[in-house]
Amino acid sequence: MAGEGAEWWSEETVAVVTGANRGIGLEVCRQLADKGLTVIMTARKPQEQLSNAAQQFLQEAAETGRKNVIFHTLDITQQQSVLDFVDWLKLTVGFADILVNNAAIDNSVIDWDFKKRNNVDQSTILALLTSANGVSNKYELARSCLETNFHGTGRLTKALLPLLRPSSHKPRIVNVSSRYGLLSLLRDEELRKQLCDTANLTEEKIDEVLDMFLEDVKSEKGMDRWPIEFPTYSISKLSLNAYTRLLALQLHDKACVNSVHPGYVRTDMNLGNGDLSPAEGAANLVRIALLPPGGPSGHNFLEGEDVEF
Repeated sequence: MAGEGAEWWSEETVAVVTGANRGIGLEVCRQLADKGLTVIMTARKPQEQLSNAAQQFLQEAAETGRKNVIFHTLDITQQQSVLDFVDWLKLTVGFADILVNNAAIDNSVIDWDFKKRNNVDQSTILALLTSANGVSNKYELARSCLETNFHGTGRLTKALLPLLRPSSHKPRIVNVSSRYGLLSLLRDEELRKQLCDTANLTEEKIDEVLDMFLEDVKSEKGMDRWPIEFPTYSISKLSLNAYTRLLALQLHDKACVNSVHPGYVRTDMNLGNGDLSPAEGAANLVRIALLPPGGPSGHNFLEGEDVEF
């Protein structure tokens, strides 16, 4: 990939990573820390309730005297938690140079009878599921997914903007997206036009699309305009990609904002299926977060390659 170059970061460079309890988020923390950056590792659970892997990572950092890994509880779905975190960051560190918005959920309800009826194993079932034959979208679960993946990410990002430290290399915001977030998967042409028209896009227009989706989920009508596979997760990432383009335009030359699909990574969310390990997926995110000064903003990357949204 173009753009590889000299290191511009140091231990003074502060990276905030959300959803770092396990999987990709934890590996992003590990790789950034290994490169010498100061990492603010966050998760919605308190430290004593973190995964064994996360606790081991923090314990190893403490035992080796590494002071560049700091944990703080953060639930991006709760406004007070976000405010408390930002206040803490302002008092203890004072600024941030990188924000990796990794926290996400998928509340799709899988019909496991589909697996038996079609005689498929777990490694292929995810590729065969559609909204009509294996996944149902419950309203409350869909609303919760959008609250985390889109609204929560936006809530934290906006709260942290005043703490992004101006510099010659510019602060970076990396929104972890998905191959399910491509505009081509949206089956309604007017909705595609609305979300890709960056010049006229607003947060209100994105919210209108999400409200329309939730109404269709509730009424169980109109689902033919939304993505077929995992529509709730997909629309959450579609909206996040739209927000990426909008924020990049709003911040202009003050920050680099990009969406990144880390690849098909083996995580708990996809039942351990995937082509890449969490470490390999994390490397694709870290590469974009650490692009040399003058890199792109408002772009979408699939496993390190710059592609269309």
